[in-house]
Amino acid sequence: MKKFIGHIVVLGLALALSMGFIFSKADGNADAFYLKFTTNKQTNLILGTSKTAQGLQPESLLKTSQIDFYNYAFAMYASPYGKVYLESIKKKLDTDSKNQTFILAVDPWSLSSTTENPNDSLKFREHQSYLAAISNPNQKINLQYLFNYFDESYYKILTKNHTAFLHGNGWLEVTLPKDSFSVARRKNFTISGYQKKVNNYRFSDIRYGYLLKTIEYLKNYGNVHLVRLPVHPELMDLENLIISNFNLKMQKAIHLSMGYLDLSNENANFQYTDGVHLTKESGHEVSKRIGAWLQK
Repeated sequence: MKKFIGHIVVLGLALALSMGFIFSKADGNADAFYLKFTTNKQTNLILGTSKTAQGLQPESLLKTSQIDFYNYAFAMYASPYGKVYLESIKKKLDTDSKNQTFILAVDPWSLSSTTENPNDSLKFREHQSYLAAISNPNQKINLQYLFNYFDESYYKILTKNHTAFLHGNGWLEVTLPKDSFSVARRKNFTISGYQKKVNNYRFSDIRYGYLLKTIEYLKNYGNVHLVRLPVHPELMDLENLIISNFNLKMQKAIHLSMGYLDLSNENANFQYTDGVHLTKESGHEVSKRIGAWLQK
């Protein structure tokens, strides 16, 4: 019996050491979000959903704004504006630093709810996400995320992901085939998906109120700037179905901020991987444009 228990202990230790080794190797190849929960507290945050996570590149922003940003944007289901996102921002922000600059990307999706009552905050979609659950987004090895929200096999941590790579500055670099057939197929598939769910999204006064609270909170530590990123014209038509007078709706938030840059009037001037997300090249150009705007 003692020998059996000894074998179990040895096996357990070997397994623990193996898992510890694998977890220690988790980097930007692991998944699209993990590293954002393993860095120290950050300054000069970029906030938004996946359009922002993939579209705004801190390195490109740095070249024209001279500001070192950190991209703390996630996904439409996890980081629409609300209590969950604001509380996570508070945990991630380095509040010892003043005179910071913040970029908040806004669009109808991030200010809308899929609940029958768009102001039923108890049923907001992000309550089931990692942002709601992660108590400390600043751990070198975040076991809470790895145990509960890492959807792949742990051994994938040791392999290279050739499609998505999360940089240390928070930018999610996505590499997809650029040929016209692949781009058109992805765009048609993605836009079709958005068409099916657009009627489920309704503007939420509660979410808008949390956008205002987020701006007010961040103003304690620096200047807040609002940006509307470009999207494919077909997606823009869907966004207008959710909120037709978007810029008018944004007026209170704009007045609270240091300014608003609306790039949606240039939708046709940029390229998209799937109709929603900017290509790396267009993201680079958009980021430089925003950086130059910040300098002004």
